[in-house]
Amino acid sequence: MNTATDSADFQTPRRPTLPSLLALPFSLIPSSVHSTVLMTALNRLLATYIREGEFEFLRDRVLAIQVRDAKITYQIRYAGPAGFIACQSSEKPDLSISGTIYDFMALATRREDSDTLFFNRRVVMEGDTALGLELKNWLDGMDFEAMGRPLTVLLNTTNHLIGAYERFRR
Repeated sequence: MNTATDSADFQTPRRPTLPSLLALPFSLIPSSVHSTVLMTALNRLLATYIREGEFEFLRDRVLAIQVRDAKITYQIRYAGPAGFIACQSSEKPDLSISGTIYDFMALATRREDSDTLFFNRRVVMEGDTALGLELKNWLDGMDFEAMGRPLTVLLNTTNHLIGAYERFRR
């Protein structure tokens, strides 16, 4: 029995990360700008859910979303009918979620199960775990196709790009 070969058979596949050179431009942009862009996109994409009060469990809670390989941290808060607003980086987050671009794309496209991503610590939640679980469950139950064609096209394209990348790496 060749233990070197056997142990290699059980390794988790290496996940892609954003090369440092491509991450550099992102790190030069202030985090408040990143958060404002994300907040604006969320408010447009989730407008129906915001009007229906779906995010009351997040009201006045600060969320930090860190994309490790891009060296970006988004800091946002749900402010009721006004939707999501950008927060100052000095505000202490109630919940922090971190992962790589690849892992967040796998989560968004449902290419990989959220429980697997969290269990394997590829996407990490820290802080208020009850809030994190509620957010995870809300996202798991979300119908992305009901949100309209632009999001569906974006997620399908992302899913195809991930698939092509994975086939190319083999």
